[in-house]
Amino acid sequence: MFLTTPRWWLPFFMPSTISILLIVVGLIFMWRYRASYLSRAWRVGALLNASGVVMLYLACSPVVATGLAASLERLVPPLRPTDAPKCDAIVVLGSSFRWHRDGLEQKYFLSTSADRFRVAVAAYKLGKAPLLVLGGSGKADEPAVNEGQFQKQMALELGIPESAIVVGRQARNTESEAIQHASTLRGLGAKKILLATSVFHLPRAALQFRALGFEVVELPCNYLTAGIDEQFSMRMMLPRGTALDQTEICLKEYLGLLSANLFPAKEVALERAP
Repeated sequence: MFLTTPRWWLPFFMPSTISILLIVVGLIFMWRYRASYLSRAWRVGALLNASGVVMLYLACSPVVATGLAASLERLVPPLRPTDAPKCDAIVVLGSSFRWHRDGLEQKYFLSTSADRFRVAVAAYKLGKAPLLVLGGSGKADEPAVNEGQFQKQMALELGIPESAIVVGRQARNTESEAIQHASTLRGLGAKKILLATSVFHLPRAALQFRALGFEVVELPCNYLTAGIDEQFSMRMMLPRGTALDQTEICLKEYLGLLSANLFPAKEVALERAP
């Protein structure tokens, strides 16, 4: 189950890492064989160097980043909370809050991906499900800090009754979060769920929950392309750091989708579920 373990290997498959390695190795070759300019070894170094530069440029290009994001977003049909069907529970996946230490005071706040929490709350208030199931991760250096508890406090402040809020246990990644939620949902008798997470993450997350036997209605949130392809302009050819981040987020999702297809969280995962 190599691909389903914590994704320590992911950075090695990202264009930023690969391109830098290609550039460094290429420069070493070119320097090592500089005396025999245009020899086969020197040309191999030059080719590696050029390949790394091109890969890094493409990864930093907004037109590539937007295309990748749009290709993922097209896998999920658009759905507004008002149009969602009735379900047994609304599940909000984690990664929607951040923390910041200001002097001695620890502060917590919603992150840019917290649109999933807002959309899920809207769906609950529209009566789409009687339960709001919250989850997520925590801080390695502060085990008492729980994202689900933070979301619960926010939900209470927004007027959702405590009896309707269920906080799942902390999880390290999408697969383990699906397994933890599966155990919680089965205990609640929930079979049909409304799954709220970033739209580019939904194909992989929905696949994991379906593999565990749930009927999943995808509730897309946090569009990277605002739901449509960005209109092309020459500015989209200029490299940006934000484009590199978006490119690698999308590539991570494609790798995760491949992993989920090859190793679905099904019978083996359910046996491990508490």
